[in-house]
Amino acid sequence: MEYLEVLHQNCHMQGFSSGNGFMYWSFTDSLVKTTLSGTVKCQVEIHGGHLGDCDYYNGKIYASYLGSALPGHAWEDWTGFKIYVFDADDLHIVDIINLDICDYYKSITCTPEDTRGFQGIDGVCFAPDPISGEMKMFVACALYTGEKYSSQIILQFTPEGIYETEYHIPTGNTVYGIQNLDYDAENNEFWFTTYGGSQPYQPKEVLYCVSGDLKEIKRKYLYSTPYGFECLGKEGFYASLHIGKNGNCTGIAYRCTEDLFENRKSEHEIKEFIGL
Repeated sequence: MEYLEVLHQNCHMQGFSSGNGFMYWSFTDSLVKTTLSGTVKCQVEIHGGHLGDCDYYNGKIYASYLGSALPGHAWEDWTGFKIYVFDADDLHIVDIINLDICDYYKSITCTPEDTRGFQGIDGVCFAPDPISGEMKMFVACALYTGEKYSSQIILQFTPEGIYETEYHIPTGNTVYGIQNLDYDAENNEFWFTTYGGSQPYQPKEVLYCVSGDLKEIKRKYLYSTPYGFECLGKEGFYASLHIGKNGNCTGIAYRCTEDLFENRKSEHEIKEFIGL
């Protein structure tokens, strides 16, 4: 099976996106650009926070970012919710977009009136507005564990980061919410990945296909790919594997088609399946 990999990263992979003949890989503290055969072209380090999923759009890489907690606070008590924008050529930062609506959501998290359970942000992609067709930036929220936080939250912004609206996808509560978010333009579908749950109220499925208007769950699978996911239209998908521990991590993207998702495989079985 066709795959590519990035070796010797300090922290685990968060997402990837291809564009303009290259692959862009987001790790917790770095962004890496490779050829589509896996040769590293350049890499930048990110300090003071946690990178999440990323997406290639219009010659730039957009990656979600969480500011690190203050000393003495819980690790997930993030101090900021931003989109880092990198030039796709050499990965220098061209903009940092603060998501003010997320600062507000954090201020009401876990209060009696809170129904979102906002914990942070992760998945990000560009797709048409379901009504106007204009290109927008969609950012997925991370969630706190809790039965009442039963919907995935996806926020819609202009490409410049102006908040417009939000969508609630009734999957049931998942661990840390959506990890990767992508849009399949050929089929007008969104796809997102989650971690597997351990609570009885959490769904077994971890990979979801949602209609382009974000109103209907079309398909869902018990197939794990929480470290990266990309739609390739008629050519299928890139799904992900992560190998190693902090200090020496490897991220892998492998080509597959949707029929693979029908058959649950362990990560060990996937490694064997793609020839690792």
